[in-house]
Amino acid sequence: MCMQRAVFVIVFLLTGLSGLLAAGNEIDFLFEKGNEAYFAGNYEEAIRLYETVIQHGFESGYLYYNLGSAYYKQGGTGQSILYYERAKKWLPNDENIDFNLRMANLNVKDRIDLPEEFFLFRWHRNLVNLLSSRQWGMLLALSTLLAAITFAVFWLVDKHKLRAILRIVLIVWVMLLLFSVPMTIQRHNVESRSDQGIILESTVRCLAAPHEGSTELFIIHEGIKVSVRDTDGDWRKIELIDGKQGWVPAGSVGII
Repeated sequence: MCMQRAVFVIVFLLTGLSGLLAAGNEIDFLFEKGNEAYFAGNYEEAIRLYETVIQHGFESGYLYYNLGSAYYKQGGTGQSILYYERAKKWLPNDENIDFNLRMANLNVKDRIDLPEEFFLFRWHRNLVNLLSSRQWGMLLALSTLLAAITFAVFWLVDKHKLRAILRIVLIVWVMLLLFSVPMTIQRHNVESRSDQGIILESTVRCLAAPHEGSTELFIIHEGIKVSVRDTDGDWRKIELIDGKQGWVPAGSVGII
């Protein structure tokens, strides 16, 4: 009986592993086919293949970047900005994404110029975006491990000079550890936030209440970035950078 159970478990694990490998191979195949379609100028097919990859539950900065570029080639301002913004969550310091995002935003009608960001806030944002949350987490784990090893060695050695050096090294690891904790948390919050979106339709009427027939407050256009403040059924309450608020159909906003 035990032997039968062992065989069953092994077969079950191997079946699951083979299924994961097959799914991974299918995703790679679809992604490569999407790339081939893109470079061949068949952007509609590239979009279909990239979106199929996403429907399989796979995400990556490069996938979103390629999808944004395919939409950009087709003139889809809103969709291209949406996927470039999603790509930035994964690859915050990628210069190609920044450049293409700036180019796509040139097509946005409702561009709002804000005062220049205070330099300390800008430095802090750039520092948080220096690494992904996974990379900050790896740095946190590494500094924790090195601090633990250094602390153990510190208590095992008797030489005064060596202990003095180890004390300094331990302080460095602890400082790096303490620095990595808030960076990891803040970067994770940036990547997981779902309160920002991009308008996907060419023209959207912003209403005073979440139902048709409500008073029209203002009109916005495709590609503008908004904050999502509330949801009511098939409606979302959005806020512009300048503080204007209104209700729009949920389907007109793509969440970053």
